[in-house]
Amino acid sequence: MYKLTDVALITGLTERTLRSYLKKGLLKGEKRDGVWFFGEEEVKDFLSAEPVRAAMKSNRNAIFLDFLNGAGRHKNAACVVLHLPEDNPAHVAEFFCRAVNERNGLEMRFDTMRGLNRVILAGDVETVSKILCEYRAEKK
Repeated sequence: MYKLTDVALITGLTERTLRSYLKKGLLKGEKRDGVWFFGEEEVKDFLSAEPVRAAMKSNRNAIFLDFLNGAGRHKNAACVVLHLPEDNPAHVAEFFCRAVNERNGLEMRFDTMRGLNRVILAGDVETVSKILCEYRAEKK
């Protein structure tokens, strides 16, 4: 299950935008005790909707542009793109959401299309490297 904050992290869309999509019926979920929850299929359907794909592409590109234009120049920074076609999309998204939520100063986007899981991760070099090592260690 994903929370609204997880879907925001994955897509790069604000929670306000996601609530708008909820009202329009483009994003479907369940509200329990004032917290929105979304199943794997609901998130998958949402991510495949054309308006969402276009918005995600714009936000995904923003990570690169911010990085290339000097965001974080005061520290050692990294921006990596991972293509993980062999991995389960839900597992990939859940792992990176959890890893990023446990730390500060990171940006992450996740996308899956035609059997390709793509993760974009930006932040300080040390933290990004640790997350990548944790992911590979978990895969063994």
